Amino acid sequence: MKKKVNFGFKKVSEDTKNLLINNVFTSVADNYDLMNDLMSLGIHRVWKNKMIKLCNLQDCQKVIDIATGSGDIAARLLKSEDNIHLTCLDTNLDMLSLCKNKLLDLGFNKNIDFIQSSIEKIKLDKNIFDLSTIAFGFRNFTNHAIALQNIFDSLKPGGKIVIMEFSQPRDKNRNKFYDYHIHNIIPKIGEVIAKDYDSYKYLAESIETYMTPDEVTKILIDSGFIKVKYLYLFGDIVTIHVGYKN
Repeated sequence: MKKKVNFGFKKVSEDTKNLLINNVFTSVADNYDLMNDLMSLGIHRVWKNKMIKLCNLQDCQKVIDIATGSGDIAARLLKSEDNIHLTCLDTNLDMLSLCKNKLLDLGFNKNIDFIQSSIEKIKLDKNIFDLSTIAFGFRNFTNHAIALQNIFDSLKPGGKIVIMEFSQPRDKNRNKFYDYHIHNIIPKIGEVIAKDYDSYKYLAESIETYMTPDEVTKILIDSGFIKVKYLYLFGDIVTIHVGYKN
């Protein structure tokens, strides 16, 4: 029997999840940046800036931004240190096009590669990247162990992985408010602004069924990463994990 994985609250095959995830991001692409601002009241910008600081980017480094989406992290990486070689990877062509156009509009057009693929399926060269970043895409992966192994192999010794994701607040009262917001308010905003209730319903469900920060730490360590740590942001609703290849 084929392994079943989470797609929100549903259990589906890995192939089905890949297809459904791709459909979600095709559906939300046109309103992606606007919805990020509305859902977080713009605070996602602060979180992403914090992530970039933790990357501690250096001149001439090779970086891969995985699940690059509309290019928010890619743009911030290039603004932080423009003399890098950046690879933008995303499984969805519409999102990858948004990223490419955003970077071009900002004047970034050198030493950037755009690849349409999932990190689970692509075969990257070994020991080539200094840094791997993933912002709000890790929970959408189908096979986290395979993804992390591919990332680990592609990093140089001493290379760094930085993952930012949503998490559940530890405080029960805050968690109740948060659950109400993501399950009721966010899908309604999606319905009104993007004419898409179901994709934002999935967003809420994917957050609730996602791993705990300690579980993410464990699979990072199991994949070979060392010095793994994480920090909470904004009342625990976001975590950033950092790990290194020995």
